[in-house]
Amino acid sequence: MPTPEDGGDDSPSHRRRIVLLVGLMLAITTLHYAIPTATHAQHQLHIAARKLYFLPVGVAAAWFGLRGSIRATAVMSTMLALHALLRWPSDTMERANQLAEFVTLWIVGAVVGLLFDRERGLLDEIAKAHAAAVTGLVAALDLREHDTGTHSLRVRAYTLLLSRRLGRDAARRGAVGLGALLHDVGKIAVPDGILLKSGPLTSAEQAVMREHPAAGYRILCRVGIPAEAAECVLTHHERYDGRGYPQGLSGDALPVGAQIFAVVDAYDALTSVRPYRGAVSHAEAVSTIRAGAGTQFDPRVVAAMMDLGEAAIRRTRRQAESELPT
Repeated sequence: MPTPEDGGDDSPSHRRRIVLLVGLMLAITTLHYAIPTATHAQHQLHIAARKLYFLPVGVAAAWFGLRGSIRATAVMSTMLALHALLRWPSDTMERANQLAEFVTLWIVGAVVGLLFDRERGLLDEIAKAHAAAVTGLVAALDLREHDTGTHSLRVRAYTLLLSRRLGRDAARRGAVGLGALLHDVGKIAVPDGILLKSGPLTSAEQAVMREHPAAGYRILCRVGIPAEAAECVLTHHERYDGRGYPQGLSGDALPVGAQIFAVVDAYDALTSVRPYRGAVSHAEAVSTIRAGAGTQFDPRVVAAMMDLGEAAIRRTRRQAESELPT
């Protein structure tokens, strides 16, 4: 079957859908083949079961688009034709009905598959426009802090890479990646005098700055962002040892997205130029993160980060920085 929109051919959701679809096909064909036609009532039930052959075609179109519906149509039409050969009716009208159903099955498969492909294409266009708008907004927020405008893009890319390494499915990767992209949206509520202050913050100013995760969470909850993404924004300054903010969560109480983000955010901060210091090397950044395992960071996430390799991380960084709107 073709690749679904969320995840590749090896994704769990894709495999589950294939299993369900194959099971549906087997159930329908088994039912159709098993119903006798000795009496008029049985014959009518047999004809009704034959109509169910259209169901897997529609399901395949909804899940996999045109390619899926064509493949499902091929399977179901083969089973329909095989049944006709095994029980070829003597009645001319019944032969005509079966031939019409065979042709109609292919027409429905093609039309429904095309319609779902068209709908998916329109939704993709809307999603791309939405993503471009969000990316532009985030770049503007990064620039407000005199960043190059790519910090949030980089941490999203690192988050997606590390999430995949940890075996998270496509839907969860997408939600956490969105949370990473929007992690600092709450800083829109922080006054410039505090956000852009070159010197150390006072206790009162630190308290205001520490409000930005909760502010970002409230903003995102109002616009219907996935719960896991909003949760990542709320908890992105938490620590594994419970010394973070705003809730002081620790250990397994921390959302996985927050644990992933903490590691990649630290890596990006260390390997990027800051007004008060230069960027450190990959090896130095990895050493610093490894030293924080069990205190600032979840050791399991740190181990996964170590497994990624410098080449993959650098490639991900280049790809992320190329996404900046022009």
